[in-house]
Amino acid sequence: MQKNFFHNSKSIEKSPVIRSISNAQLTNKKINVDINKLLNRVKMDQLNEKKNKAIFFGIGISLISFMGIFLTIIK
Repeated sequence: MQKNFFHNSKSIEKSPVIRSISNAQLTNKKINVDINKLLNRVKMDQLNEKKNKAIFFGIGISLISFMGIFLTIIK
């Protein structure tokens, strides 16, 4: 296939077109799914959410307590 061609005395460079696989083609392929891996991922996500909530709660409480201590020292 020719990449360079002339049209109306102008040189036009054409790059090759890369097409992606459509969703219709992907649905025909069967994929085995391990339910234990999915359940473990959900458990780990829930554990990470609990850790993040605990960390933010601890930071909030310590910030409020430091502000209280700072205000009592200033007065």
